[in-house]
Amino acid sequence: KDTLIYSIPTIVSRGIGIFLLPIYTRITSPDQLGALELFIAFSTIISITVAFEITQGISRFLPESDKGLRGSYATTGLAFSTLMYVISISLMYIFAEYLSVFITGSNEYLTEFYLILIYIFFNSYYYYFQNILRFEGKSSQYSISSVIYALVNITVVFLLGIVFNYSLQAILISLILSSFFGSFIGLFFLRNSFALNFSFNLLKKLLSFSIPLVPASVFIFISLYIDRFMINYFLGLEQVGIYSIGTKISSATGLILIGFQMAITPLIYKNYHLERTPNDLSIIFKYFIAFALIFFLSFSLLAKEILLLLTTDYFLIAAPLIPILVLSFLFSHMYVFMPGIAIKKKTYLILIFNFLVVLINVFLNYILIPKLGIFGASLATCCANLFGFFCYVYFSQKLYYVQHNWYRYCFIFFISLAMLYCSFNYIDSLNSYILYLSKFLLLATFIAVLFLFKILSIDEFLSFKSIIFKKAQQN
Repeated sequence: KDTLIYSIPTIVSRGIGIFLLPIYTRITSPDQLGALELFIAFSTIISITVAFEITQGISRFLPESDKGLRGSYATTGLAFSTLMYVISISLMYIFAEYLSVFITGSNEYLTEFYLILIYIFFNSYYYYFQNILRFEGKSSQYSISSVIYALVNITVVFLLGIVFNYSLQAILISLILSSFFGSFIGLFFLRNSFALNFSFNLLKKLLSFSIPLVPASVFIFISLYIDRFMINYFLGLEQVGIYSIGTKISSATGLILIGFQMAITPLIYKNYHLERTPNDLSIIFKYFIAFALIFFLSFSLLAKEILLLLTTDYFLIAAPLIPILVLSFLFSHMYVFMPGIAIKKKTYLILIFNFLVVLINVFLNYILIPKLGIFGASLATCCANLFGFFCYVYFSQKLYYVQHNWYRYCFIFFISLAMLYCSFNYIDSLNSYILYLSKFLLLATFIAVLFLFKILSIDEFLSFKSIIFKKAQQN
């Protein structure tokens, strides 16, 4: 039940990100979208580093503590986080003019940078309260707060952007108000969860756990956002804006991961020692591959139509990016199906993987962006994430072996690529009726191939459904 409830904010956030694209692309220019993307990236690295990921420490110690100690942990973490953000934002305000130019490469976004500082401050509280709600098991309140955040975001950006004709500032103000109201609701739900008891001993304990985790989070951040900053360096804000549209649409891929993660989590942490678990994992992964490739092919075949539906004609040039970015998203999240490292608690390997992915990502972006533009950036990120997934597969299989038919999966994957190649080079030039009929036949043929090669089967699908629902209920 809790897992299903916790899935709601993920679904809402993904959906809202897609739903807002028609507004964003009509009230802002590509340059402004690029600046927004870089400002959001900047706010992300600030949230990771300023408070030293203290919420990670709270996640470790708060759930196992008694009620009185929980309040002390929550208060200590909140006081430390507030102090660090006040100091950091004050310094950033002093150097705002320099930082604005450093982030965007332009001196036109100083006012927007001030707004981002306000957003960072309120969002720090929203993020902190959301984590406390989750750690205390208040799943319903967590979801309510997330939904209110999303509703305020939509309402404000619509009013300011569409009704009152604001542009980038409408988006930033909506983020500020969303964070403010989300924080207020979160604090209301947690009104009995804090104690008037700040403890330096507890702070030391929290930081001793969380500080070593900061480098791994920084590596993940660099891996996720380095392409945007390098695109801005080589090509400018306009190309960052176009690229950001491709990444937002591709992030919808995350919706297909939710149900699978619901099934995987209890298998890894509760039932990994059972004899049947590797077989269950194998079945779940096989069906994930099937659904992921169907999603990949569908999204790629309809990339132009999706862009026309959600954006304007100008952003059609992002269509070739979507297949690569969908694959990149999948590769960066498929590690959940390789549980050996988590089961054997060899988490130091994750830091090494993230570091190597960052190095490869930076190197390939540096080489490919000047030659291929934003397509090179998407290709670089995809290759780096693929390498990271290979690392997870290799070491996870050594630590906790699960039988997978890799040759069959690779063959099916190359069939999907061949179909996509045929679509881009031959089918896209056809007239509309023949075009859509041909794309439908391609997709139907691919699904038939999945059955032909026994990636999908009726009997196993029924077994797969039983695993999914049983594990979701256990979680």
